[in-house]
Amino acid sequence: MSSKGTAKKHSMDIPHVAAVELPLVVKDEERAISMIGGKSKISNAINNSYIQNHPASGSSIVPDENILELRLRNDPFHHPLQSLVTNRERVLLKVSIPKKSLPKDYYEDPSKYTIQELIEENKNQNGPNHKVLPVAIINKTFSFKTMTDFQVLTKNNTLVQEFNDLTGSKAYDDVSKYFNNHSNMTDISDYKEPSSYENKDHQLPPPPVFSNVRLPFSYKYQRNPYTLVLKDENGETKLVQKKNDRKIHTKIIEFNELDVPKEPAPELIEKYESLMKSDLSQDESSKTLIQCIHWLKKLFDIKPFWLRKHLKDILPPQFTRYLKPALPFVTYIYKSGPWRFCHVKYGVDPKYDKKNWKYQIEYFRVASLSFDAHKQRKSERILPLTIKEKDPRSDLKVSDYLLFTGYKLPQTITYQLGDMIDEDILDVVSNTPETKFFRDVIDFQDGWINKQTIETIRRIVRYKLAQLVKDEPVDPARISKIVNQDYVENNDDMEVDLDNASKDIEQEEQDDQDEQDDDQDEGQDDQTTQDIQDQDDLNISEDTVMSRIDKLDPETAYKLKDLVSFVKQDSLA
Repeated sequence: MSSKGTAKKHSMDIPHVAAVELPLVVKDEERAISMIGGKSKISNAINNSYIQNHPASGSSIVPDENILELRLRNDPFHHPLQSLVTNRERVLLKVSIPKKSLPKDYYEDPSKYTIQELIEENKNQNGPNHKVLPVAIINKTFSFKTMTDFQVLTKNNTLVQEFNDLTGSKAYDDVSKYFNNHSNMTDISDYKEPSSYENKDHQLPPPPVFSNVRLPFSYKYQRNPYTLVLKDENGETKLVQKKNDRKIHTKIIEFNELDVPKEPAPELIEKYESLMKSDLSQDESSKTLIQCIHWLKKLFDIKPFWLRKHLKDILPPQFTRYLKPALPFVTYIYKSGPWRFCHVKYGVDPKYDKKNWKYQIEYFRVASLSFDAHKQRKSERILPLTIKEKDPRSDLKVSDYLLFTGYKLPQTITYQLGDMIDEDILDVVSNTPETKFFRDVIDFQDGWINKQTIETIRRIVRYKLAQLVKDEPVDPARISKIVNQDYVENNDDMEVDLDNASKDIEQEEQDDQDEQDDDQDEGQDDQTTQDIQDQDDLNISEDTVMSRIDKLDPETAYKLKDLVSFVKQDSLA
């Protein structure tokens, strides 16, 4: 091609050929050909009209006549690399460079120079122009880009070496001798011998496959940002945390404990007194912490029981970072019982006053409920009934998605009974005589409310939540049936789930970045979660789909599993 004008045209009426790309530096062509099965194997693979881009299954070993296998050593137990086949066309060029311009040491090691370097050298010497000529079109390429399987060297394995010698022998005596020497291979009693399971080399032949992952898989491991690797004075490395975890000293008690905490932990009392005596004009962080503590104290004087989500909803923006460390200065937490995971003012014991039924906590799990859905919709602010009865003009209003209204789908799983503003629930509470509403002795699960009333409330909430999720109207006849049913005598279908309440709370808290560690600090709850029986699970997982297909057509399910596995690997390769 000249330096000026258009490129020279060449006829493409040239042969079509196949290419094999080896991840090796080939010095012996005959040996390289034998490593992929020989000329006949290559010919069969090339001439086959079926282009197999990938093996049919997720296994790293796919016996197929259309695939070339690269064996790096002469060992029947070697796990070969299998080829991938592409049919993208490429042009094979022949580049001719005048011999006079070649470097003196070129013939000693031709691989030392690239084509580009040789062309540049020829130009520098002002020699004859090099020539470029298309000689073939590559329409099929075999390449070995998959990961090799784990390998086992059998050189020192006596059993394997004897077996290798046997495969090349045609004499009956050799075969008979081999099996006589290894008769224990057919004796099932050997499996009962303890020595057969000792941690030693048992001279066993390696399995045909170790891993079924053919393509590189990125697990995206990242170093813990809160840890650091250091070397000590002896040169040994150790993993240390960049900073020590702050202990917030939350007081957590069980429902059956006789006495409730009356003051914060000694460490917090000491810290509070020290801060109050200090000049905080130059310490904005400590100053804001004290302000948040005082704000919480006023809040808990108005209402001694608060859910954390309600607190965060009415929290002034400047206190966002300080709510978690400030709460242990003002409140303790019940780990179990009717007020579980509720922040309670120090010195207040709900077990000795029936009026505290209003602050009891109930959980209602909705599988398809998205806890961040309220961020995409408008919400109203409502004054909770437990505050309204004390101060109707209070400005402590919370978002409506944190309360059970009966007509709008909430975005939480925790509710205080006294703050439910659903009309049917309010009717149940107001129409139930006090003698039938309260228990004489407090109950671990139901608190101060009797079984009939609390179960009626729970079933109304479950039913209405299910209708809201399905966007269907509430049937008054169904509500009437729930209200008039006797749950004290007919309690066979009252389902209790003691294991999932804390899991649901943890899931809810994980959606709040400021409270990700709170569930670990507060322990795990072993209480009742009210399941919504009428709600269909809208979050259908891949495993669920595969399970259903497997019941209808096991063969199709098996193929789909392999296909899904391969697609996941290929997308991350």
